[in-house]
Amino acid sequence: MSDSSGGKPVLALTISSSLALRNFFQTGVIAQLQRHFTVEVFASPPLARTMARLGFDSTVRVTAIEVGAEPRRWSLIRQLKKKVHLEGRMSATEAIWARYQIRPLYQRVGGWVVKRLIRLVSAERLYRWLDALDLRWNTDTRHVALLRERGVRLFFATHATSYWEESLLRSAMSAGLPRLYMVLSWDHLSSKVLLHENFGRILVWNRHTRDELLATYPTYRPEQVEVVGIPQYDAFLEPSSHTYATWCESYGLDPGRRTILFSTMPQVRHDQQHVILEQLLQAIVAGDEVPGDLQVLIKCHPFDNFEGYGALLDRYPVAWRRTGLAPGQSFDEWLPGVREVEESRDCLRFCTMNINIFSTVTIEASYFDRPIIHIAYDPLPIPPGRIPCHEYYNWEHFKHIVEKDASILVRSRDEMLAAVRGYAADPTIKAEGRRRVVETYIGDGLGRAAATLAAAVVAFDHERG
Repeated sequence: MSDSSGGKPVLALTISSSLALRNFFQTGVIAQLQRHFTVEVFASPPLARTMARLGFDSTVRVTAIEVGAEPRRWSLIRQLKKKVHLEGRMSATEAIWARYQIRPLYQRVGGWVVKRLIRLVSAERLYRWLDALDLRWNTDTRHVALLRERGVRLFFATHATSYWEESLLRSAMSAGLPRLYMVLSWDHLSSKVLLHENFGRILVWNRHTRDELLATYPTYRPEQVEVVGIPQYDAFLEPSSHTYATWCESYGLDPGRRTILFSTMPQVRHDQQHVILEQLLQAIVAGDEVPGDLQVLIKCHPFDNFEGYGALLDRYPVAWRRTGLAPGQSFDEWLPGVREVEESRDCLRFCTMNINIFSTVTIEASYFDRPIIHIAYDPLPIPPGRIPCHEYYNWEHFKHIVEKDASILVRSRDEMLAAVRGYAADPTIKAEGRRRVVETYIGDGLGRAAATLAAAVVAFDHERG
């Protein structure tokens, strides 16, 4: 069925994550898709408001979909499936969560039962039984009429597992629509999402994720999983409008100093980053343990809005690039600024080295061949329930990064300062490891991801006839 006004087939695109919104609307993806399809966006109410505020609803039709609260049985089966999936693959991430997280009694009991069940029945078979039960028991047809009214021919999901996405997906299944899905990020398959068997095509960033998916979901065939690249990284190939001097001036930094980029993470994961930053800045000011010609740009994670960084600004050679997320603002109503990708690119292009805590920035810094320091310590005691910082590097997805030997992992203040001192003298340290990260997680697809993604969707549509 085609759109009556333009003659193009209608593609339904779900948007329930601010990062999915960025990946599709602040790149060339939507423009590429619109060359072949009439794009109908179905968005969660908060993100529909965000799209209207930013004017994205002037380029595509956006329909806000309210699905209500998740029924208890949906939630319980999803949690059970996830436990079976992670225990079956002996997930290091799940083992770390179980060791440190304070879980309610029903989760502890359920986990105990699952571990014993998979000794009797293979985890793969148990997962498939649960998935079949889930799809049979938890059906949803509320949106079938809307999908048919809009003439949708192809259903494109951008964020698996959440109840909002599942509600629309199961309506698409009830309507008999072909379905495809794009994995939101390189780290999602290991611990964040579960996949059904009924997507006709899955799009991924890189060969590593493709191999991971085929290994952990054996019902998918190789031809169903396609590598398309990373659309938001296409901008990495574009030249900057800045010189180092003008870039420094834009943040109030000194062009006569070299800049360390400190990329933060959300406070819920590490609430002592300001302490580590002050340890570094004190050493820079003293000038005896690290070179005194350094300065720091604190680049906040989108979901990190910690005012403690501000207390450092007047006392040290440091600037702060704050998140656009206002205090108290919902993650669902936030979107990176229009120039977020370019500004993030320039931070890595102009910095001398990057310090982060098990972040995707590692991949980006590797592309720009910037030395990387990974923080793996907590300078102060941590509260119950929070994972010790060093354990993050044992998480399923990040172990592969650590194995590439692309960074210096530091477990104390002294080790951090030694790493800064070493990189300041020789930035080629770990360069070969950084090249391995780029080969694995980016490959050679930069600059073409938006077009490749659209071509994959078109090809899937043609295959379905």
